[in-house]
Formats: sequence, structure tokens, C-alpha cells
Amino acid sequence: MATVTLSIPRARKRERAISDYFNMWVTRDFDKLDAIFAPDCVYEESNGHIYENRNQIHHWIEDSLEHQAVSMWKIANFTHARGREGQPSITVFWTLAGREREGESYDYDGVSVIEFNRQNKIKRVREFRAKRRRDYPYKGE
Repeated sequence: MATVTLSIPRARKRERAISDYFNMWVTRDFDKLDAIFAPDCVYEESNGHIYENRNQIHHWIEDSLEHQAVSMWKIANFTHARGREGQPSITVFWTLAGREREGESYDYDGVSVIEFNRQNKIKRVREFRAKRRRDYPYKGE
């Protein structure tokens, strides 16, 4: 495994950008989104939807705000690496909770792999999620 050399101030700035983005969903205030995401970013949601640029991400957010409210998006930890083309990448483990407009609540754990460009803006997000309830079907064998 390759050693990752980090600039601590830049790494913290990237972590702050991710934290700010997650918090935008809770506060429902996306005014600073353009300062965090590159114009040509790609966002792959855990449900399979892909948004190919910042304008599509804005459209998705507007649609999402009409039918859901995120009450909590908590980060468990950040893992730093190098992504494609040697650019910084952070893997984020998190827990999300919220409610659909119809009143149905949801919560799940997830992982996002987030790549940054040379300007330290988010270039690509790939999300994966898992049910919060886990079981061990063969425990005790």
C-alpha cells in the first residue's frame, strides 16, 4: 500500500468542506455549495442516480428538498488517500437520518468516496449505503 503524504491544513480544509456539505442537508441551506463543488463534478448517489455537473446537483437538491428532510448526517471518520490522477481522495463513513414528506422516517449507514481537484473542490462523489439494522445469521456456530 502506498504511503499518503498529507498537507495537514489542506486535508483539514477538505474535511471541513465535506462536513459543511453534509450540514447543508440538515440546515437546508445550500448557498455555499458552489464554493465546495467543481462545476464539472460528478455525484453518484447510493440509489444509482448520477448527476454529471454542478447544475444537475442543484436541480437534484431542489427536487429532494420538496419531499424529504434530513435531520442528521453524522460523520464517523475520514480516511485520506490519493484518487485518480494522484489527486486527494477522502473516504467518509457516516450515518444519515431523516423523514420523507409522507412521514416515513429513514436512517442508514453509508460511505462516500470523495475526490478533489487541484483547486481543492469536490470533483467526484460515490456513495454507498447499508441498513442500520445488522444481524449475524451464523453467530455462535
